[in-house]
Amino acid sequence: MKPLRPRTLRGRLTLWYTAVLAIVLLAFCGTTYLVAAEDEADEVAHGQAAQPVDRRLLLALGVGFPAALLVAVAGGLWLSRRALAPIDEVVRVAGNLDANNLALRIPEREGAGEEVQRLTAELNAMLERIERSIGGLRRFTADAAHELRTPIAALMGNLEVALRKPREAADLRAAMEGALEELGRLTRLVESLLTLARSDAGELPLQNVDTDVAEIVQKAIEPYQEVALERGVRLVAEYGGGVRVVADPLWLGRALANLVDNACKFTRPGGQVSIKLASSPDRVSISVEDDGPGLAAGEHARAFERFYRGPFVRGATDGFGLGLPLTREIVHAMGGALALAARPGGGTIATVELPR
Repeated sequence: MKPLRPRTLRGRLTLWYTAVLAIVLLAFCGTTYLVAAEDEADEVAHGQAAQPVDRRLLLALGVGFPAALLVAVAGGLWLSRRALAPIDEVVRVAGNLDANNLALRIPEREGAGEEVQRLTAELNAMLERIERSIGGLRRFTADAAHELRTPIAALMGNLEVALRKPREAADLRAAMEGALEELGRLTRLVESLLTLARSDAGELPLQNVDTDVAEIVQKAIEPYQEVALERGVRLVAEYGGGVRVVADPLWLGRALANLVDNACKFTRPGGQVSIKLASSPDRVSISVEDDGPGLAAGEHARAFERFYRGPFVRGATDGFGLGLPLTREIVHAMGGALALAARPGGGTIATVELPR
């Protein structure tokens, strides 16, 4: 047969408090009785008249012990209720939390004790992180739906126009080319979203090997030589050989290609994009500089938000606003860091730093 236990922590604390106090009272009463008995025995041994204290002492102990137990139970209930009041607040807040009401916080009680105050602070910090994460997820979902809707609507429009009445072969070909272009845009968006989802889950398929950084830089900028020429932009690379890091060549090349692509998009005709490589005993730095419009004072942090596009580039260039967030996730997965800085004279400097 299992021993009976209170189901609540408050009941257990009360029971333990009462049990400990009862043991202390029993020890005190027993000691008092033994001392009184010894005193009586000493008085008898010395021929003195013994005081009849036994009966009065037993009566006092018999009445005082139950009264003390009642006081102990009442005190235990009061102490446990006061000690567990912050836990009741946690239960109340947790019961009222849902996806549409994440702004609730646990009230902080003065004098509740350092441990309870630390617990309250940590739980409130956790609730704040959850609120930010849910808010970011909602914005990301809404932005993704908006970006997906645009190419799908364009694709459906092209096909509807092509099917509305008989068309010449050249018109049908033009409609198919337009549909294929929108499908390519849709494919790029889906691939970017899939890569970000894998990065969030820590599942990027990285294969880090000993890599020549100069070779990766050269392969990353080759496809953009002609693009830069068409836009009237000079693409200059300043790097030397012999610099090596442990990284994934494919993903590192993709990250650098994103930065070069951004720089070429935002650089005005006649401007210049520079790729520079520097190294130290413990770090390798790759910077991509452009002399475009640059970022406003408050945009450096927001530039890494998914789907964010600044006022200077929104509608002026093609893209989804996923290049920089995707590049940062790739660099972070390889143990590096990506930073943006204003270029003296105008423009932006994007710097990738990797451990040697």
